Amino acid sequence: MKTNLEETLSYLKEMGFTEYEAKVYVSLLNQHPASAYTISQNSGVPHSRVYDITRRLIKKGVAVSTGIKPELFSPLSPDDLVDKLRREYNQFTKELEIRLKSTNFTSDFDPVWNLPNKEKSFEMACDIIDQAEKTIYTGIWSQELPLISSSLKAAAERGVRVLTLIYGKDTLDFGEIYNHDIENMGPVEELGRTLDCVVDSEMCITGALGGIEKCQVIWTKNRGLVQSIESYIAHDFYLAEIHKHFGKEIDDVFGKNLLKLRNKFHT
Repeated sequence: MKTNLEETLSYLKEMGFTEYEAKVYVSLLNQHPASAYTISQNSGVPHSRVYDITRRLIKKGVAVSTGIKPELFSPLSPDDLVDKLRREYNQFTKELEIRLKSTNFTSDFDPVWNLPNKEKSFEMACDIIDQAEKTIYTGIWSQELPLISSSLKAAAERGVRVLTLIYGKDTLDFGEIYNHDIENMGPVEELGRTLDCVVDSEMCITGALGGIEKCQVIWTKNRGLVQSIESYIAHDFYLAEIHKHFGKEIDDVFGKNLLKLRNKFHT
């Protein structure tokens, strides 16, 4: 297992620092202002390389120097460094997006990505909801509703049509709400509760969030899967509307929450 220092150095290298730059920067965080000799002693970077490395850090805007004989060095604060890197990478990705869009690219496949756990599943759900421009179809249980309600509300406020199927009796004060009775649905301990979310008929997240079995949620833009999940959610919207008007008659014929049909088809 990596130590906290090793992980910090690793992340700095992911953000464009060299091994020596990362070590010198972390050394300065722990003791500053510091001379080249002190930096070398604390970081393990050869003394002959310290001046070169500190000059590169100064050029990057993450360190400053003061005084002479000895020249002393101080680091940019961690908060300011993170803000600086965030701004730079945001600008970098925006420029990259512009240039990549100028290429004549047509995808010849639509990947299906497995999401490793419940946390990542809802992180991705909020991400695609934040991208929505036209419609959002969602099927979600009451227990997980708070995890995406803010993102759904923000989408509704920017004019997106938000349709939500809630397994349970909870509701929302925006969008179009349909409640799905959970009586007679059977235990969900094995696979866990489900999450379905389709955005703009272009991308979706769907699967079981995990219980005894591990999380089995996917994200995809595959048109066939997206259309299937959207139709599946819409079908439950239809049933909710029908049950609103003919609930007693349906329960009399098929049982509470379609129990007789569930038993017949083992669902």
